[in-house]
Amino acid sequence: MDESMMRSNERLVVLGRSFKDSSEVIACLAGLAREEGFVEELFVTSIQERELEYPTGLAMPVPLAIPHIGDGCAVPFVSVATLDPPVVFKSMDRSGDDVHARIVFLFGILEPKSQLAVLRKFARAFANGDDVGRLAASDTPGALLRELNGILGGMLNVGR
Repeated sequence: MDESMMRSNERLVVLGRSFKDSSEVIACLAGLAREEGFVEELFVTSIQERELEYPTGLAMPVPLAIPHIGDGCAVPFVSVATLDPPVVFKSMDRSGDDVHARIVFLFGILEPKSQLAVLRKFARAFANGDDVGRLAASDTPGALLRELNGILGGMLNVGR
């Protein structure tokens, strides 16, 4: 599969859920990817460790987080959670600031070289608060995935 295409499906989307902290959000989304066969157990533990060392919170118009790693990833994918209430992630800029994320995109990559390109595409896509706001307000997993795929210019391979 082309690394620029990321797999997703409705089982990888969690809407309006309450989590106690960023670790719980990441564990949930990584667990869903594991259930789909997209990642190995190594991914589930490695992404938690990576978040502690390299935080992924982004203080965008709609605050978000984009945890990501390649370790233990079988196929490139994205899983998504909209959060109610927001959950604190540390800022990606390494300032130590808190970002009260309303939406989390957890993704796995196969090629470390493509990581920066994928991150840039996400960051550009979500610079518009209206776009992310529509995602955060989605009322079904299917609606969120359709909106997300449109924002990302067809980057998702959405299956069942």
